[in-house]
Amino acid sequence: MKNVFLFLMLFSVAAFAQTNKSVDPIAISIIDKMGTVIGGLEACSFEFHSVDDSQNANGLWERKFDSHEVFFRGPDKMVIHSRGNNGNEGYWYNGELITWYSFDQNNYVTIPAPETIIKTIDSVNTVFGMRFPAADLFYPSFGDDVLEFFDTVSYVGIKSIEGVDCYHIIAENKTMNFQLWIENGTFYLPKKLLIFNKGEHDLTEGTFENWDTNPSLPDEIFEFIPPANSDLISIMPKN
Repeated sequence: MKNVFLFLMLFSVAAFAQTNKSVDPIAISIIDKMGTVIGGLEACSFEFHSVDDSQNANGLWERKFDSHEVFFRGPDKMVIHSRGNNGNEGYWYNGELITWYSFDQNNYVTIPAPETIIKTIDSVNTVFGMRFPAADLFYPSFGDDVLEFFDTVSYVGIKSIEGVDCYHIIAENKTMNFQLWIENGTFYLPKKLLIFNKGEHDLTEGTFENWDTNPSLPDEIFEFIPPANSDLISIMPKN
């Protein structure tokens, strides 16, 4: 599954201080409002539909479509179901273990995990290369990371997406253009994002749909039960 991870911890604070910045305070205040609301939710669920344009193994530009159902509860419960051109797979995290399962191959991996969703995402991405859809937006440091990584951060007005009025924010540096649309509503929820890598000319777009804030999510959905005839396999660290 192609990652939507953007820029976490790519530059030091010193590099940020030495770079000329053009930052619109309105854009940052909207991003911070979104982060505060999301961070205050006890639970949430949503769908994330992504479109990726990149070169395939034959050097041809190929468009791939994927859909993800995401369920978060508290600091230590997560379930993700992903289906599309990059495969059909799922993740279950119960606060102690994280399991990756391939619906296509009927095999799975279970490994010990840290005590929170954020620490788990960091850990398994660093060690095993496991990646999660739109994870950046759920980091408490997201607003600071935008300021640190991009040279220009601008608020460009209200835009309508599928009949929903959204704040449109554009952030850019020499290598990347990042655009984010945040709903102009009570919860300031993300509606759409776009990432353009200028050097490699690859493009990722994603749309959030069917948000449910503070749903009742029972413990049982975060526990992985191996399907019949599935195989437990091992996984090697990416390094």
